[in-house]
Amino acid sequence: MVRIRETLWKFGAVRRFWLVLERVPPFVAAAFSARDGLLSARGRTLIRGKIRRSFLSLCPPLARALQQKHGLAGGCSSCGASCNLLFQCPHWDARSRLCSVYEDRPAVCRLFPITPSDIRDRDLVAPGLRCGFSFRSSRGKKPVLAGVAFQRTRQSVDLNARAGEGRRS
Repeated sequence: MVRIRETLWKFGAVRRFWLVLERVPPFVAAAFSARDGLLSARGRTLIRGKIRRSFLSLCPPLARALQQKHGLAGGCSSCGASCNLLFQCPHWDARSRLCSVYEDRPAVCRLFPITPSDIRDRDLVAPGLRCGFSFRSSRGKKPVLAGVAFQRTRQSVDLNARAGEGRRS
């Protein structure tokens, strides 16, 4: 029996599937927590993002196409914020700032961030920490940078309108 398990473990897909299963209990606990659970707006945003990223990572070509469409640039700076979205990943080592299963990490980790909304989710968890990733819109807009709080307020809408008027002159 042990030999069969060792043989199966050698296959990367089996290892990755097990690593994903390890994340189910923390996800369920976080979904029903008071701070980041279903009862708070922040929690609902993080839960929606976690589910969206999980489904998109099931089809890596689609996730890569979305990254390309939105203009993913940069690389991981090992800040750990993406490893602490909704709950702390059991494989994240805060002291070394490294993943203990980096070579066998799940697709959702390999593909993060997929869209600019992933950066905004990350900013909810670590608003003051700058990330190495950014997105550039295909329409020539400014890049969406991590570490910048995105709030939809009347003031930010007014500032965007003024900036747009200044470019036309």
